[in-house]
Amino acid sequence: MRSGVYIHIPFCEQRCFYCAFTVAVANEDRFEPYIERVLREIDMSGWSETPETVFLGGGTPSIVRGESIARLMNAIPGRATEVSLEANPGTLDAGKLQCYGEAGVNRISLGAQSFDDSDLKAAGRLHHASDVFRDFDLLRTHGFTNINIDLIAGLPNQKIDVWERNLECIARLRPEHVSIYMLELEERSPWSRKTPLMSAEEEFVRFYELACERLEASGYVHYEISNWAQPGYKCRHNLKYWTGAPYRGFGVGAHSFDGNRRFWNTSSLTEYDRMIDSNMLPIAESETLDHDLRVEEAFMLGLRRIAGFDIRAVANDLGIRYSADWFARVEDLQRGGLVSFDGTILKLTPAGWLVATSVTEELIWPALLSTSEATP
Repeated sequence: MRSGVYIHIPFCEQRCFYCAFTVAVANEDRFEPYIERVLREIDMSGWSETPETVFLGGGTPSIVRGESIARLMNAIPGRATEVSLEANPGTLDAGKLQCYGEAGVNRISLGAQSFDDSDLKAAGRLHHASDVFRDFDLLRTHGFTNINIDLIAGLPNQKIDVWERNLECIARLRPEHVSIYMLELEERSPWSRKTPLMSAEEEFVRFYELACERLEASGYVHYEISNWAQPGYKCRHNLKYWTGAPYRGFGVGAHSFDGNRRFWNTSSLTEYDRMIDSNMLPIAESETLDHDLRVEEAFMLGLRRIAGFDIRAVANDLGIRYSADWFARVEDLQRGGLVSFDGTILKLTPAGWLVATSVTEELIWPALLSTSEATP
């Protein structure tokens, strides 16, 4: 499988209250020097492979000049099949979209988060719902036929009727792809310092259930816990992360995986600048996946996919012999309605999707990694 390339552009107009990503609120005069350094990193890395996918994420890639995006794309060999760019509503214009199209960008991920202005204000977003509709129409006018819309469920004081209107907007716009994230309070986010009034647990469940129901009714295929696509429009780049395929990351905080070793760049923009200016690759740390890490990731990534995964294939690949205790644990989870298992394919049920992390932990600790091996 061909690799993917991720390019991180950290700049934002403002840090949203829920955000814990590697972002920087900076003046425009910081943009071009950073682009130059990323270009130098790509050159120093010796990357020569034509990737299947490229993903420009952030931050807000759409706030830098369209010409800068084109320069980054020109530094990547060949022509990728899928090139995604994250954009915030209100930051797009005709000139940028022309640059994107000429550079090979063919998929836009629009960070709407909500179609309700009260939701957006509460989350620290700068755009209005009208900007989402305007930019979506602009993208269609400029020939973009692969658009993702991000939504967040469970924003402070968000009501079910508002969430239903969000889903109605999706049904009306019909983007090719929809990502829905349940609000979590991340440690590095502004909300971690002042916790907002969160939705009740039963409301979170209802938000998610409604999304599943309405999107399926609108013809979307639910293929990963947080992701839905019209047939033929699954995100190829993100599928690489979920199937353990290799990818290379460039830019501050970017992660890479070569199939055996994972490594990541410094998350400090100052340190990133210093290392690039000293002709050093900005790699901060790395880890080689040992047996236990591979097992953990096989289960974590496999269960995130709605189709689940083949436990026999994982056993053959990683040398696992499932114990009798492990099969008993699976039966317990089946009786609890959280997993489905036919003797080969293990997957989460709809009830299990919302507690995926806990179920995964139940399956690997201690019943898989810490018990004596036994042939079932």
